[in-house]
Amino acid sequence: MITDNRVVNLPLEVPIIDVHSFHAFSQAIILTRKDKSLPWIVTNYIHIFGVPHFDKGNFIHLATSSHFHSLPYTYVSKLHTDQLRSWFTDSIELFMDCLNKQQYLAIALDEFYIPGMHAYLKYHLVHHVLVHGYDWEQRLFRIAGFFGDPPVFTTNRTLSFELFQEALAHAGPVTQRASQTLEIIQFPYQALNTPIFEFDIKLIIRSLGEHLLSKPVTERNPKRIDFWFGLRAYDLLIQFLELERDSDKPIIHMKALQTLVNHKKLMIERMKYLFANCYMTDDRFIAMAEQVLRKTMIVHQLCVKQRIVQDPRNIARAIHGIEELKAYEKDFLEQLLDHLENAN
Repeated sequence: MITDNRVVNLPLEVPIIDVHSFHAFSQAIILTRKDKSLPWIVTNYIHIFGVPHFDKGNFIHLATSSHFHSLPYTYVSKLHTDQLRSWFTDSIELFMDCLNKQQYLAIALDEFYIPGMHAYLKYHLVHHVLVHGYDWEQRLFRIAGFFGDPPVFTTNRTLSFELFQEALAHAGPVTQRASQTLEIIQFPYQALNTPIFEFDIKLIIRSLGEHLLSKPVTERNPKRIDFWFGLRAYDLLIQFLELERDSDKPIIHMKALQTLVNHKKLMIERMKYLFANCYMTDDRFIAMAEQVLRKTMIVHQLCVKQRIVQDPRNIARAIHGIEELKAYEKDFLEQLLDHLENAN
């Protein structure tokens, strides 16, 4: 089946959270309709947590689920990649048909066959991409994913139909269930079984308080009870930096620091949203959130510097920076919560 359409390129926006594929993919899609997505986004992405005794260095995470089925006004169909291969003799036709229906496709492919990705022609690595368009005449897909070295979230890159088939054929098997699934995403979509969202300032106030007091988000996932939530995650970061200093080699994955930077960027967006919608009447909290981001960036840059030139003074400055950041963010949140509780 060849459709009448020859070129399709579904819209994507720049995500606020761009460090993890599912966060970046979901936000790139739903931010195309900010009227439906921003209330949900600013109400979520408040909690962070650290994983103690984790030996791979990527130990700080956002507690918000970014899986497509968790998003409001979003409908998701799932198909195991084994079924995709056995049921469709030509998956390119399936992808084109979905794109013609304004549906995005998230799938794990082998980066060895994707030009511009870090693993291209070097080693086999199964990782997610988001397919958001195609050009029939040039026989290529438009994809979003993490390109370059270091990898950066990028949209509107091209992948030929031939290389797509190779990347799909060699993608697996992998242990993560999500990586074995093709997800077909339609947004915005509203039906009786589609999640919706109503903005609730009281939920934001409660969540900010939990972040301030390092309370675990047990109602969402009780198994996370042993994680270090909220401001306590900074204590774990200091412990990992001390391990780096004592081992004289990098331990912390830069994703942990990038997650913190993303978290602060979204805090700024939350302050702007609350002020613009009259839930907050003092714009100084926007400036304070921006200062939290600056202090986070200083820590991030010191850790980058440590990877270029290993020097225990970098570690000492980073630890001091984290202590300053934690104290400033604590003061910011206490003042903010007092203001929000009085205003709402």
